[in-house]
Amino acid sequence: MNEPLLHAFSTGIGALYGWRSLRNVRRILIYKLDHMGDVLLATPALRAIRRRFPEAEIRIVVGEWSQTVLQNNPNVDEIVIYNSREFARYPYAAHKFSDLRQKLGSWKPDLVIGLRDDWRTVTDRLLSGARRINRGRVHFREWLERKRTNQPHSHEVKRLWAILRPLGIEPEPVEKLEYWVTDEERKQAAEFMLAHGIEGPFAIVHAGTSVPLKEWPLDKLAEASRHIASAYGMQVVLIGAPEEVDRSADLVSLIRDLSPVDISGKLNLRGTAALMERASLYLSSDGGAMHVASALGVPTVGLFGPGSYHIFRPVGRHATAISHLFPCSPCTMITCIRPNDTCMQAISAEEVILETDRLLARVHTAPANHSVLQHQSPR
Repeated sequence: MNEPLLHAFSTGIGALYGWRSLRNVRRILIYKLDHMGDVLLATPALRAIRRRFPEAEIRIVVGEWSQTVLQNNPNVDEIVIYNSREFARYPYAAHKFSDLRQKLGSWKPDLVIGLRDDWRTVTDRLLSGARRINRGRVHFREWLERKRTNQPHSHEVKRLWAILRPLGIEPEPVEKLEYWVTDEERKQAAEFMLAHGIEGPFAIVHAGTSVPLKEWPLDKLAEASRHIASAYGMQVVLIGAPEEVDRSADLVSLIRDLSPVDISGKLNLRGTAALMERASLYLSSDGGAMHVASALGVPTVGLFGPGSYHIFRPVGRHATAISHLFPCSPCTMITCIRPNDTCMQAISAEEVILETDRLLARVHTAPANHSVLQHQSPR
């Protein structure tokens, strides 16, 4: 997808249809087509939209991979599934746009909000008479500002607030993601913990990633795990997707003396989240599960390498992140151009231990309205 061109086109479409009245908004259609972590980062925006239009029926269009993180969210009335070919990746197949049109049927929104579109959704319902708020203008303005000042990219949550400003919505003073766990899921998590010998306090360590270049070296992860266990008396619990089972097993072999509990591949995302809710710490490379942990209020340490630190670092006073910001970061490479000195290798066990200590001290002493500053080490 040529994103700059899409943003320019989106800006033009928004200008054409951004003047329509916001009175009598009864139906709102939101597009947020990208990945799970991005959808979680949109939950403050969804909360604000609901507060701005409390009586409106709100439908959100997301990819199949993201629907689970919006289950039980009271700020959304209906989740509509559309796997955009621009965002679908294995094992999910892309859907035809006509499938989405069929799902929406005769339902016509008064307001369309494009938090993340593709070419088809940004042009959908142009003649419907609906007011349209698009993402493109925010990206275009940020691009111009970066050209002038060379400033880094804005955080995704900040971008979303900027998108919503024409609706009279202002940023929340303290941003907090939301993930809704049910009582039944909590009960099942308690039973799972009992069956697998998981006792509090415990730390969740996620060794695997969806992108190999984001993996932090296992020997350093083992050193950080030892510190967590010895300094805080936390049991180490390893999680991971089915395809990450082997990497978790390799970490187990390095910390066998800690008697870690490896549950990789044994829970789906909903079950993992219910377990996370009881954790005292979460440590991983950046990814969707990291944002789930921060949404649940778990003290979260995220490690960033090739990922976009400035855009996707975790949110909330319970979260922190480490990145060395190499000149080539962020990247989407499969093979690193500097294999003996990668951005993930540059993160030391010592700085992760230090940042973990700072975070745990902070969350136990900071007032509720204190916002955690994100840590980064310039390279």
